[in-house]
Amino acid sequence: MRFKIKFWLESDSGNFLLGPGTLRLLVAVAEQGSLKAGAGAIGLSYRAAWDRLKKAEEGLGFPLLERHSGGEGGGGSTLTSGAMELVERYRRFVQGVQGELEARFAEAFADWPETSRAAQSVKEKNVRRS
Repeated sequence: MRFKIKFWLESDSGNFLLGPGTLRLLVAVAEQGSLKAGAGAIGLSYRAAWDRLKKAEEGLGFPLLERHSGGEGGGGSTLTSGAMELVERYRRFVQGVQGELEARFAEAFADWPETSRAAQSVKEKNVRRS
C-alpha cells in the first residue's frame, strides 16, 4: 500500500491558481520553447493548454508566458520571471512536504498488515533482481 496526494494552489476565494498539471505545462513550455510544443509534449491540445494558462494568469494576476512573434527563428514562448519563481517555490514546497508525509504515512501504517505485505513484496522483488 502507498499513499498518493495532489497539491494545488487556490486564491482566497477558492479559484484554482496552480496545480501539478499546470506546473508540468509550464516546465514543458520552458523546455520546448513554445506553448504548442510544450502542450504536445505532455499530451494536451494547444487549446486546452491555452485555456489552462489563461485561467491561471487571471487568478494570479500576472502573466506566466512571454510570447515572441515569428521571424527568422520563428515564434515561441518563455516563462516570465514571476512564472519561474512560482514554479520554483511550488516545487520546493511539494518536495519538502512529500518527505514529511512519507514519514508520517510510514509511522501511521507501520503495523498495518497490508503495508507490511507490500513492503515484503518489494523486498522479495529486489532480492530476485540481484
